[in-house]
Amino acid sequence: MQAAGAAAMVGGTALKTISTVQARDVAAKSLEQEAISAEQAAFVQERQSRRDTSFLKGKANAITAASGLSLRSGSPLLMELDRAKQSEIEALSIRRSGQMQAASKRYEGRLQRRAIPFDILGGFLSAGGQATSALGAK
Repeated sequence: MQAAGAAAMVGGTALKTISTVQARDVAAKSLEQEAISAEQAAFVQERQSRRDTSFLKGKANAITAASGLSLRSGSPLLMELDRAKQSEIEALSIRRSGQMQAASKRYEGRLQRRAIPFDILGGFLSAGGQATSALGAK
């Protein structure tokens, strides 16, 4: 009778360990998808930023030309150069933010996967301890 109880405890521990391992695997896969999503969102935001900048550049050129100022030299040219530099910095910042979010999610996923062998080992040790305790308590 004690052997049946020990087997039941070991079986329960095995099922718990399997469940834990599967949960970590699902979490790791989910984190990888979040990483991909972060990269894609950053790509879209970067493109949108560049598009917005292009529209603003066109509007500024039209206003400057309508006022009769030269776009080839002087203050309007310097403003345009500064705007171009700042818009590129902003676009690259958006890209980098997405890359950092993705790297963070991938790191969390690797941590989840690295914990799996320890969960399995812990399950074996727990099951062995339960079986020893149940069979030794005659």
